[in-house]
Parts: sequence; structure tokens; C-alpha cells
Amino acid sequence: MARTATGAKEKSIYGVHPGVLMTQKWIAELKDKTGRSLEEWLKLIRKSGPKDEKARREWLNTEHGLGTNSAWWLAERADGKGTEVGDPDTYLKNAEGYVETMFAGGKAHLRPIYDALLKLGLALGDTKAKGRLIDAGGFAKKDRITHRFEITSSKDIDDEVQRWLKVAYERDTGKPSGSSNPRNL
Repeated sequence: MARTATGAKEKSIYGVHPGVLMTQKWIAELKDKTGRSLEEWLKLIRKSGPKDEKARREWLNTEHGLGTNSAWWLAERADGKGTEVGDPDTYLKNAEGYVETMFAGGKAHLRPIYDALLKLGLALGDTKAKGRLIDAGGFAKKDRITHRFEITSSKDIDDEVQRWLKVAYERDTGKPSGSSNPRNL
């Protein structure tokens, strides 16, 4: 998470991907399922395993009976890769970089659309979906993203989408405005 000038943690606009929780569960259950903890596997791999990651995956699979995903994750971890996938704080620290990379180069022109739609999805809470506004199921699951629009090109960012963006912005910033009441849209 970013820090402000005062050193306080700034809340990330990104959420933790469900894969991080899945990886945490995998780590927690590893000893019961395989007889070794993550640390024990890493020690064994570094001491006795092949140096090449691909060979290491095959070795874990054939010599130790691990499945493809477990062998892959352990082979990567032995090289210090993939650690962010099991730690929510590390994942969130890296999230901005993931997005920057995704919108680098030829996709840079799409970043403003992404930013606007992310704000829209975050702020609408329990608003009833209507028209082109789609309930993303997030409110019921207590997710941060609750609504979305099907946007396939910049032409889809029309007056309706812009009105909803205004509603989302005003809800997110706490600025009262009767003109952006979703019932009036």
C-alpha cells in the first residue's frame, strides 16, 4: 500500500484477487496433504532438487507425486518467485504495477476508460441495476465492485455511462447532489 506524506497507509483502490486466498489455503494445507510444510519443501528442493525450474517441476511430480500446480508453485518458490501470490499485503503493493504494465505501450489510451469504470464499479453499492447498468453481484458478496457496464469501445462511453460515473464519483467523494440521484436517471 502506498504511504502518504505523513507516513500513514493509504487504502488501495485494488482488492485482493481470490487466487491469493486460494494460495494461502494451499500453503496452510500443504503439510497435511504432502507430509511437508512449504518451508520443508523449499529446503528439500534447494538441497536435493534440480537447478532448472522445468526439471524441478518434473522431479516434484515424478519423484514426489505432487500434482502439476503444487509442483509448479514449489519450483517457482524455490527461486523466490511467486511470493506475492500468497500474501495479500504484497499482492496489493504490486497491484498498481500490474495495472501499469497492463496499460503500457499500445494500450495506454485505454487507461482513462479503465480508471473511470473502476470508480463506477466501486461506488454504486446497493443501487438497483437498470438499463445498461449491470449488477456484478458484488454487493451481495460484499465485494468492492458492485456494478458494471459492457464497454467494448470508446463509443460505449455515452451520456448514460457518464451520468452513472457522476453518481459514483459523488457517492465516493461524499459530495451531496440531488441531480445525480440514480432514481432520476
